[in-house]
Amino acid sequence: MIALRGGSARSRSSRRVGAVSRVACLAPLALLILVISLSSCESIPAPVPEPEVTVTDAALASGSGTALAVPTKDELKRNALDARVLRDLERGSPASIRAAVEAVNADARGMTDQNRVALALAAEMMRVLYPLEPVTWPVPSPPESAPYIGAIRSAQLGLFAPESGTADFLSLVLPALVVAVKPGLGDYSDGVTRNLEKAAAIGRDSVLVPYLQGLVALRSGRAEAAATLFRKAADLDASAYPAQYEYGRLLLARGDGEGAYKLAVSLASRYPTHLPFAELAADSAFGLGDWDRADPHVSRILKEAPNNARFLLMRARIQVERKEYLKANALLDAYATVNKTDKTYLLLRSRVIREWNRNLSSALVLLQEAQRLYPDDSEVLLVSAEVCFQTGQRINQLSGRDFVNLALQKNPSNRQALILLTRDLVASREWAPALARAEQLASSYPSEETRALLARAALGSGQTARAVSVARSLYAVPSPSDEVVALYLEALVVSGDREGARALLSSRMATATSSLKGVLYYYESRLAEDDDARLSALRSSLLADPRNRDALYAMYEWYYRRSDYRKAQYYLKQVVALDPGNRAYAKLQTELDELLARQ
Repeated sequence: MIALRGGSARSRSSRRVGAVSRVACLAPLALLILVISLSSCESIPAPVPEPEVTVTDAALASGSGTALAVPTKDELKRNALDARVLRDLERGSPASIRAAVEAVNADARGMTDQNRVALALAAEMMRVLYPLEPVTWPVPSPPESAPYIGAIRSAQLGLFAPESGTADFLSLVLPALVVAVKPGLGDYSDGVTRNLEKAAAIGRDSVLVPYLQGLVALRSGRAEAAATLFRKAADLDASAYPAQYEYGRLLLARGDGEGAYKLAVSLASRYPTHLPFAELAADSAFGLGDWDRADPHVSRILKEAPNNARFLLMRARIQVERKEYLKANALLDAYATVNKTDKTYLLLRSRVIREWNRNLSSALVLLQEAQRLYPDDSEVLLVSAEVCFQTGQRINQLSGRDFVNLALQKNPSNRQALILLTRDLVASREWAPALARAEQLASSYPSEETRALLARAALGSGQTARAVSVARSLYAVPSPSDEVVALYLEALVVSGDREGARALLSSRMATATSSLKGVLYYYESRLAEDDDARLSALRSSLLADPRNRDALYAMYEWYYRRSDYRKAQYYLKQVVALDPGNRAYAKLQTELDELLARQ
């Protein structure tokens, strides 16, 4: 009940009840304003206190009035927005914010104060959370007392300003938008965390709570928790692109390049002018070694930002991997005008000089410079190791295994270091340690490369059935690589499955590339029934691919067995040139040279 003071009790109560009756149909907020206005503005004539008079239910009945409860501040705030519109705004995705705007535009009541608040709030939320999404609707000025607007505008200024005494969903979440505006975590982090926990307890299917909690977790160094929260937000609504982007970045950081790439490509297709999405796609594909998928994204970035040094070097690396050395060299020349001491530049330039210009001494000088500038860098150590293995040369008096061991001292689980070491053990026919290392690699880092090493080590160790099983599983994919085809053929031939090997050759020959035909003809020579057929198949192999090392070595053996040492030497020199770090080949060449010298 409402207590009244001053004046005649009967006349005063009758007049006030009549006023209440006349506005009973008004909205609660208007009613409250009117009641407060009447209470404060009416003149009070009596300096002498009068007895307090209470308006009873009977008195209200006689005056045709109705007793109304005064709404609370929270009730007024929620009643200010249509329930459907409020629900869409609370969901907080681009799609749901636009749905709220559509609902307001379809409202037959027109541009009420409540609808003005909804449109203004929708625009502010879109600008803070989804700046890539345009605000396509007219944004009216909300009333001065509009709910929520003050909280979101404070967040835009980098201020955490929670509204005291409120507990509805948006009043808790909107002040926490400060974490989407301001980098890092300020002294507001505890308050933001409390607000978001309370909002989560309300149970809305909103993307806002997990997304903002994910930002807090990420900036607190809790990457796994952040990934879970970002994925939850992205799963709730696919239009919430910031959550997808943050989740993709965390996938890439944990080594899931394929998952990161799929997310990045989806984002880049929706927002083709936003370079960070193209960068995530490029980084993901590049990390997978998929040059064809990385290249269009790198090209798009360089078209918009031609001086982006990181992607300029990435493009050069792609050209080197494709053996397009002239293009790579031009890119490196352009980069050298800015920085000649960058680690990646030195490594790439050294590789181009080694592989294209065939100038090993100049390439080694660049590697020595990289070692001087970056003595403890694992990438420099491993590139140096690979060059030592390939060329049989030492760099700064260190061998390939020396460099690998230095890298493993820094990180015993370094995947690339373990791969290089296992390859060298296989090449050196040190089968027992090679098999042990290959098993460790395939278990810790299962991939085509590591499983292929396991199959080769198993073949060399006499575990033929195991090698066939691993090679068959690698071959079972829709488009196996040439290396996998060669490995499977090797396993079939060594195991004695000649019919299986012939069937594979027959199925692949018609559509094979030149390099694969070189492989297939080589294995056809292994299955040949007589010497003439074997020699013919080897010649076909080298005609298809003159650099097929297995066919070249087989030709060396062919002529060596027939004591035609000059021709044997001719083919062996080509084998050594292709694999100069192979100590077994080098030893054979030395012995053959000595044999020819004695003749």
